[in-house]
Amino acid sequence: MRAKYDLVVIGGGAAGFSAVTVAAERGANTLLISKGPLGGTCVNFGCVPTKRLLSTLAISKKSGRKYTLPDLIKDAMDLSSELREEKYESLLQSLGVEYVRGSAKFVSKGVIEVDGLQVEYDKAIIAVGAKPWRPPIPGIDRAEDRIIDNEKLFSETYNPSKIVVIGGRAQGLEIAQIMARSGVETVLIQRSRRLLPEEEPEAGIYAEQVLRDDGVIVQTGAKIEGVKANTNSVRVLFSTTNSIEVEEADYIYLATGRRPRLDGMGLERIGVRVSRRGFILVDEYLRASDNVYAAGDCIGPPMLEPVAAKEGYIAALNALEKEPRHKMDYTVVPRAVFIDPEFASVGITERELARRLGVCACRTVHLSELPKARILGYDKGFFKIVVNPRDKRIVGVHMMAPGAAEAIHEAAMALKAGLTVDDIIDTIHVFPTISEGIKYAALAFYRDVSKMPCCLI
Repeated sequence: MRAKYDLVVIGGGAAGFSAVTVAAERGANTLLISKGPLGGTCVNFGCVPTKRLLSTLAISKKSGRKYTLPDLIKDAMDLSSELREEKYESLLQSLGVEYVRGSAKFVSKGVIEVDGLQVEYDKAIIAVGAKPWRPPIPGIDRAEDRIIDNEKLFSETYNPSKIVVIGGRAQGLEIAQIMARSGVETVLIQRSRRLLPEEEPEAGIYAEQVLRDDGVIVQTGAKIEGVKANTNSVRVLFSTTNSIEVEEADYIYLATGRRPRLDGMGLERIGVRVSRRGFILVDEYLRASDNVYAAGDCIGPPMLEPVAAKEGYIAALNALEKEPRHKMDYTVVPRAVFIDPEFASVGITERELARRLGVCACRTVHLSELPKARILGYDKGFFKIVVNPRDKRIVGVHMMAPGAAEAIHEAAMALKAGLTVDDIIDTIHVFPTISEGIKYAALAFYRDVSKMPCCLI
């Protein structure tokens, strides 16, 4: 290592790699420090392996071929290993970025230590990501051997016959479907009255129907009261409106959120502050203190891989210029839940529009109205458009359909460009496609699409 660097980046995930790429392209002497495997959560424990599992299981459901969970996990981990080598390890070599695997802590302003060695820096970017959060459930500390999270799932070997998934948002839904389609008896417990509580009500309703069709036992409106581990199992005690219930399983899978990896970094020595939930506080330029920036999951929601990458890019630009001037735009951020069929969303919900303007302007079309969905054999899902009634501009699009995570990009571009429902209607779409559902929902502001021919105009 050098004695001093223009930029030190801590964290080898999406935000960190985006930052070192920008720095290298601008000729900065850059050091990357990463405690975990290169690629971060997305490549190693999140997006890549889970979507590989879901994809394989969706194909197997149609073909009738059966897979064991250990075989599926090994296949997913092999893919992660390939991408880590091809997309990350080789990139560092081509960029000429120095890399140290180890734990970093700040000694003082301008000085950082990694595994006993100290180096100086002009600017630093903290991009350490986040780790699975253990909620304060009574008994959970004594049940560690019976607890699985996304990092443990892709680091160890599991072959349960029954599992309880705690958490009814994206990760919980995806894992519940993975387990159920792998032949594991699965119970999903969610505290709110419906799944995906921050999304449109239709999303949670249809998601529950889809999971139940796969054999998942869904318990909503349930509060976890405690857990107790036995020699070969674990018991989960939870309360509902009418009763106290118990589920006994081989393991609990926690999909209860994430918290940043900041322990022992010495942030107090460099004036970096954190929120009550432990996330790094940054200004509009992603600056955490005088010469330190932060990006990715460690600064809080939305904790999405492409958002982290963009934050890393913005943080690096600001760190390398004399004065920061680049800002993040969070107004158009598409998101998806990769169950089968997928749920995808961009913009605001009907409830948020009503809160802001005091009015509601939206249309919902059932998935069965879409010819491509019926061709593919899907009947559970929807397309919904939320518009500003003053000018008909689209402010939100929400859908559950096969391939929704692909189709949502048309909606994201529509929001980015400020398009109206009339602009969508005026655009010719390929027939038959899933993205036609966006046009169906736009036409629903004017017509009853259930009484229209297949190729709507």
